[in-house]
Order: sequence, then structure tokens, then C-alpha cells
Amino acid sequence: MSPGNGEIGCYRIMSTIPIHDLIPRQIERLSMRRFEWLTFPPALEARYEQDISAYRLGRLWFEGMIAVCFFNLFLLANYFLLHTESLHDVVVRSCLVTPVALLVNLAMRMNPTRVYREASIAVATCWFCYTHLYLELSRPTMDPEYAQVGVIIAVLFANVVMRLQFPYALVASVAMMAGDMVFLQHIRMQSLAEKIFAATLTMCAVAMTVMANYSLGREARLAYMLRLRGELQSARLSVSNEELQRISNRDELTGLANRYAFSQQYSKLWKQALTSRIPLSAVVIDIDNFKAVNDLCGHLYGDQVLKRIALLVQQALRGKEDFAARFGGEEFVVLLPRTNPEIAVMVAERIRKLVEVAGSPALDEDAVPELPAVWATVSCGVSTCWPTHTDAQNDLLSAADKAMYKAKQGGRNRVCFGEMAIVAEYVHV
Repeated sequence: MSPGNGEIGCYRIMSTIPIHDLIPRQIERLSMRRFEWLTFPPALEARYEQDISAYRLGRLWFEGMIAVCFFNLFLLANYFLLHTESLHDVVVRSCLVTPVALLVNLAMRMNPTRVYREASIAVATCWFCYTHLYLELSRPTMDPEYAQVGVIIAVLFANVVMRLQFPYALVASVAMMAGDMVFLQHIRMQSLAEKIFAATLTMCAVAMTVMANYSLGREARLAYMLRLRGELQSARLSVSNEELQRISNRDELTGLANRYAFSQQYSKLWKQALTSRIPLSAVVIDIDNFKAVNDLCGHLYGDQVLKRIALLVQQALRGKEDFAARFGGEEFVVLLPRTNPEIAVMVAERIRKLVEVAGSPALDEDAVPELPAVWATVSCGVSTCWPTHTDAQNDLLSAADKAMYKAKQGGRNRVCFGEMAIVAEYVHV
């Protein structure tokens, strides 16, 4: 394999690593006390840029506008108050620097790419520095110290105020320092020692601001990695809590809601019905002859029966609002919000019919000859109420439970409706 192919293969491997696996490595890398390039693997770098872009553009626009205002304010103050600027200098600076700065600042409002964003600010800063040095060089009476101050301010602005990303800050700083070296070379009014001192001053300013820029960029990326790790850990914890909550609210055998989840949902639906004055219906379901099934076929087969009927109960529900739970051993309960008695009885009848038709899981009848001919049925009790503040929550379930026992006494495999006080019967013929 050629070196080029090896590099491509390595890149593909890195690009397939999940972001959450890259984060610890980057945190460890940025936490080390040594020079590290301020770049992430491609997928993580793209996410970093996406997350910081809006904030960075807003900050650059705001701070850029402040810089333009200060630049022109000091320019006018020098001309009108201190008289250190000639009209020619004011016009040149206003026409060459201010429009460029405003155009670059305006581009920050147009969501530019990262390269354009960083490069445009670097170029604009260098443009200001070169213009400043040119005007100082063309003065009849030069002030080299003022020229050096202008260069240092430009370097500080690029590296510390705007906080250009490190590669752009480094290139811009080197470019401005090179311009200053050219400026010092063409000055004839200073001795060599003074020129060396001025160059050393500029180089120190560039070195310190570049180091500060690197530290700021490194800390910003490390802080982003730590925040991203915290967000991913919180998301994982939230998912785990949801899964734990789901497991704790489910009956392990049937997959339906358990008694605890039923109590929570029942209280919620009761309050909704009480507040909105809408009906709430309940269906209590009990498997007929379940004790005989367990005694004759064994508890493992009885578990299969429970699973089958739980599945049929779920299939009989009308939608997401209907709620089914395992209430106890062989007993199930269904809550039907916004459901009047007629519809509630129809849902219960659909459950009863599905169980009757679907029957129980396959069983060798020769192995269990004592099993009744028809046993895979359910008895259902239904009740409906429009809750008031004088009603108790248990009254609805009590009425449905009594109706279920009435169905049992009436011969099983039937549906009975129970009023809160009066019980009427719907018998399957």
C-alpha cells in the first residue's frame, strides 16, 4: 500500500469513530502541558464549528463595530484636538481603512464560512497596519514610536480582542511584523540601536500575543470538550433513567404496565376527567379457569396464557389514550378516557371475542385429557363515571370489579356493566 493510500485509510478509520469516543482523547490531549495543534478530528471539528459559529460571528460583529467607532473617534480627536494628524492622513485612513473594516464587519452578519470569517479579519487587520506604517513613513516629520504603537495595537486587536483562530493569528502576526521590519529598514532618522530596540519591542509584543491567543484558543476548545462530554453524559443518563423508568413501570412477564404504573395513570386520568368533566371508563378482565390451567398444564404454560391474553388486550385497544395494565395474578384492567358506557362495553366485548377466537397457546390435548373443552376465555366487568369531587377513585374500579364477578357468576365468558350504584348486565349469547 502506498503512503497516500495509507493516509486515506487512516482518515476513513478516524471518520468512523463515534464522537463520544473521540472526546476523552481530545480532553486528554488538550490537558497536556505541551504544544498541541488546535484542531480536532474532522467529525468533531465540524461539530465544534457548527456549535460556536453563531456566537463567534455575533461577537466579532459587535466588537468589530466598537473597534471601527474607536478608530474614527481617535482619528478625529487627533485632527481637531491634538493636531497630530494632517487632513491628508485623515482622508486616507477614512477612505482606505474604515470602508474595508465596515465591509468585513458586515460580512459577519451573512454567515460566512470559517475560512472567510477568519481570513477576512486577518487581512483587514494587516491592511490597517500597512496603511498606518505607510502614512507614518510618508510624514515629513516621522514619529517612529507612534508607528510602533500602531503595529502593537493591531497585533493585540487580532490576537487578543478578535481572538483569531491560531493559524490565522500566527500568519497575520508574522505578516504585520514583516511589514514593521520593512518600515524600520526605510527609516533614516534612527540609529541602528534604536531600530533594533523597536524591532525587539514589536517581536516581543507579537510573541506574547500569539502565546496568549494560543492559550485562549486551547482553553476554549478544552472547555467546549468538557461541556460536550457533560452534555453527552447527561443525555446518556437521561436515556438510562427513561429506560429504567420504563422497565420499572412494566410487568416483566406480559410487557403491560404494572400495578404501580396503573396507579399513576389512573390518578392522572381521574384528575383530567374531573377537571374537564369528561367520562372515564374502566374494564376489569379476569381469565376464566386459570387455576385449572395452572394445575393441569403447569405454571410455565400458564405464563404463556398470560402473555397471549396480554397481547390480545393490547390489540383490542383503540389508540394511545387507552391504557392496559396487569392488575394482579390473572387479572387485567383497561382505562378508557373520554369513553361513554356504550363504547366501553364494545371495547370489552372486543377483548372477550379476541380471546375466545384466538384461544390459548397450542397444547397437546392427549397429554392433558382433563382440560375443559372451552377454557381460554375471559370475564369482563365494565363501569363508567363522570368524576365529581364527592366521588372516590376506587368507586369506579370497585363497580367494574363487581361487574366482573357478576359475569363470573353468570357463566363466565361474558361482559357485565356495573353502575356506581346499580348494576346492569350485557350477556353474550
